[in-house]
Amino acid sequence: MNRGFAGPILTVAAIAVLGWTADVQAQETMSMADPAYEQLTVADAAGLEAPELPEADGELVAVRTLTDERLVEFDIGPLELTAGMQHLRLPIQLAVFPVDGWIHGFEVEMVDGQGNAIPMDLLHHVNFIDPDKRELFSTIARRVMAAGRETLREKLPGLIGYPVSDGDRMLIASMFANPLAEDYLDAHLIVRFHYSTESDGFLQPRDVYPFYLDVMGPIGGKDFPVSPGKTVQHWEGKPAVDGRILGIGGHLHDHASKLTLVDMTTGKTIWEAEPDVNAEGRVTGVPSGSFMWTLGRKIYADHTYRISVEYDNPLDVPAPDGGMGAIGGVVWVGKNTEWPEFDRGDDMYVADLINTLQAPANLHGHGAHDMSDPAGMGEMDAEGMDAEAHGEHSH
Repeated sequence: MNRGFAGPILTVAAIAVLGWTADVQAQETMSMADPAYEQLTVADAAGLEAPELPEADGELVAVRTLTDERLVEFDIGPLELTAGMQHLRLPIQLAVFPVDGWIHGFEVEMVDGQGNAIPMDLLHHVNFIDPDKRELFSTIARRVMAAGRETLREKLPGLIGYPVSDGDRMLIASMFANPLAEDYLDAHLIVRFHYSTESDGFLQPRDVYPFYLDVMGPIGGKDFPVSPGKTVQHWEGKPAVDGRILGIGGHLHDHASKLTLVDMTTGKTIWEAEPDVNAEGRVTGVPSGSFMWTLGRKIYADHTYRISVEYDNPLDVPAPDGGMGAIGGVVWVGKNTEWPEFDRGDDMYVADLINTLQAPANLHGHGAHDMSDPAGMGEMDAEGMDAEAHGEHSH
C-alpha cells in the first residue's frame, strides 16, 4: 500500500504540514479499522447541537510548564501496550495550554514510567485540536499540531510562531500500537512544545497558522474510488481572512498525476505539483513549495480557491488503494487581522466535532483496543516582516 507524503515541507511549515499529515493518517486508520463506519455529514448535523467536551481531569494527561526551558510538556499515560497490540486509541482527552505566547516547535518521545526512552514504534499518531477556533478554509475545529512515529521534533525560527493564549483548550486524539515482541505496561507519550513570550525579545514573532485542504472537503471520508483511466476530484472554499501562504505540500496515492491549488476568482494557479514516482511508477512523495523569499503567495478572503487532483489509472481494474488528494501548509496572517466570529452552532463544526469525539468508540470489533468505558526555511530574513514587529500580541 503506497502513499506519497511530502516530508517536512520547510521549517516554517513544519507544524502545519505535520499536523495535516498525521490527520490524514488518522483518517486512513479509521477507514482501515472499520470500513463500515460512516462519519456524519454536514447535512446530518443540521439542527444538532455541538456535543459536550470532555473534562480536563488530568486522568490520562498531565501538563507541566518548564519556564526556564520555555517548554510546555504534555504527559499522556500511563498506557498498557502489550506485545502484538494492533491499535489502542484513547478516548479524546482535553487539556489546557498554560502560557501566553507563541509556539515555535515541538518534540515527541515515548518513555517508560522511569522516564527511559522506549521505541517510537509504539506511537501511531497524536493530534492537538483547538475546539474554540476555526480552520482557515472551513469552520471545523482548528488542527494545531500532529505527529506520527516518523516525526520526533520540529523547530521554527524565533521570528515566526503559532500564537497561543493561557487557557487555550486542546483536544488530544492519540493512537498507539505495539508491533514488537515485548510488553510495555507503563508507557507514556511526552509531547513538548517550545514557546516564547512577549518579554523574550525586542521583535515579536509573526503569527503563522496551519491550514489544510482536501478534495473531498473538510467533513466525511477522504478516500475515493479510482477507476481505470482518468479520475478528477476537487473541492472549493474561501479562506476566513487574507494571508500569505509561506509553504505548502501534498498527499497522494498511487497513479496520481497532478495536485493543484487555483484561485478561481482570478484563474491564477497558486501551486501545482506532480508526484515523485519510483521505477515501478508508484508514488514516493510529493514536491513541496516554499514561497518565503517572495513573502508568500497572497490569498484573499473574498476569493474562491479550488484544490484539485487528477489520477491516471493504467490498470484494467480500480486502483487497489483508491485515491486521496490533500494539501497542507502554513499561512502568515497579520496581527491585527480579525477572524470571523467563532460559531459553535455551525453545522460543519458540529459534524466535525461529533466525528472527532466519537471516532474511538467506532474502532470496536476490528482488532482495536478501546479505553472509553471505565483521543526548509533555516534562517529567515526579517526584511518585509518588520512592519508588524512592535504590534500588540493578539490572538
